[in-house]
Amino acid sequence: ASASVPTPEKFLGYIAGAADKLTYASDIYRYMRELERTSPRVRVISIGKTEENREMVIVAISSEVNLARLDRLKEITGCLADPRKTTPAEADRMIAEAVPFYWATCSIHSPETGAPEMSMELVYRLAVEESPFIQKIRDNLVVLVTPVVEVDGREKEVDLYRWKKENPGRQAPSLLYWGKYVAHDNNRDGMALSLALSRNITKAFLEFHPQVLHDLHESVPFLYTSTGMGPYNAWLDPV
Repeated sequence: ASASVPTPEKFLGYIAGAADKLTYASDIYRYMRELERTSPRVRVISIGKTEENREMVIVAISSEVNLARLDRLKEITGCLADPRKTTPAEADRMIAEAVPFYWATCSIHSPETGAPEMSMELVYRLAVEESPFIQKIRDNLVVLVTPVVEVDGREKEVDLYRWKKENPGRQAPSLLYWGKYVAHDNNRDGMALSLALSRNITKAFLEFHPQVLHDLHESVPFLYTSTGMGPYNAWLDPV
């Protein structure tokens, strides 16, 4: 643990991901901004507001050198993403200067409660750990984390969970809509972009042009990775 950067447990009063604990997005953001305040390897970037006027963020974690030139790194990925204005020779020079972006998004559906908790521990470890493995990640990558995509629904989900704990045996109210207009189908809004969360994520994608966008999607007790189609890794068990 770092002597100057607080752990999630020290900040929240419980271990991130502890049994019987769910954290509001607003408190996750408070912790991320405390990491930003206490570590030069963390930056919190606001990417817009939801229908119910809640903030969405990206947390950037990398070496101090990489974060100091974050705007230049975004400029490079933007140029590499558009071959109409970047020649192969220019692309080769930019690739030599570039650092790729890896963007992990959490809780596109509000009942997917695990990833937002985990994100606090992940960002903390990436910021403070000095092992060669983590140092290599910081030096060669900019990690982007959106702790909660469906922020409106997340706050309702935590409300409902705490209500159930405080009212054992009572019939819980149903959470028909997570966000203002949507339940499960917000991840099918990539074409119409009718939801603020979809527009915010798309705008941020076009700002950073991440080489990898990894949605930490959950299904009941499982956290799983799927490309949606092949080819699959023949050396990795599909389970």
